[in-house]
Amino acid sequence: MYGQTDSIEKSVVYKKALSMEISGPEFSKIVRNWAETIKKSKGYPDLPVNNDGKVQYSFVKVFPNVSKRLLYNRILEWLSISYGIFPTYLYSNMEDGKIICSNSLKVYDNTTSSFTYVISIKDNKILVNITNLGYQVTDAGHYSGDTWIPESSYYSGIDQVFPIILKEPLKWNYYLDLLTTINKQLNNEMDILSDYLINYDSRYVF
Repeated sequence: MYGQTDSIEKSVVYKKALSMEISGPEFSKIVRNWAETIKKSKGYPDLPVNNDGKVQYSFVKVFPNVSKRLLYNRILEWLSISYGIFPTYLYSNMEDGKIICSNSLKVYDNTTSSFTYVISIKDNKILVNITNLGYQVTDAGHYSGDTWIPESSYYSGIDQVFPIILKEPLKWNYYLDLLTTINKQLNNEMDILSDYLINYDSRYVF
C-alpha cells in the first residue's frame, strides 16, 4: 500500500500545466495558494491507498498467547458493546477467522463517515482492513422565507474527494479537515480495539 500525498496532489496540476490545460501563471498561483493552505492546515492528511488507487487502511495487531477463538469472540463482543453491531447483523465465520461488517462514525454535527471492516483472525494476531470509505452530509429541513426546504443528504466516496487541489480553493480547507478528522478517528478506533483486546482479562477480575 502507498499513500495519497501532497506530492501526488501537486503532480496532478503539474501534468495539466505540461498538457497546456492551464497556463503557467495559473499553475504558479494554484501551487502558491496550495502551499499556503497546507501550511495553515498543519500538513496534508496522508491516507493509505491500495494498488487500485482506493483508500484502504490495513492494521496488523499482535496479541501473544491469545488463541484465534478468543480473539474472534472478543472482537464480536467489542463490536456489540461499542456499536450495537450484533452477530446477526454481520458476517462471521470462526473456521475461516473472518468478521465483516459495516460501521459509521460521527465526523461533524451533520456529517458521518461510513466504512467496512474486514477482520482476519489467526492465533496471536489480527488483520483489520477498512474499505469502502465514504461520508454523508445531512442538511436538516428548514424554512427559507415562507418556503419549507425538506431535509436532504449527500453521499460521496472518499476517493471522489481527490484530487483536492482541482476543487474550488474555498473548499480546500473543508476537505483537508474532513480527511484529517476521519484519518484520526480510524486510527483511534484501532487503538481502542487493541486496548480492549489487550486488557480484556483485567475487566473480569472482581
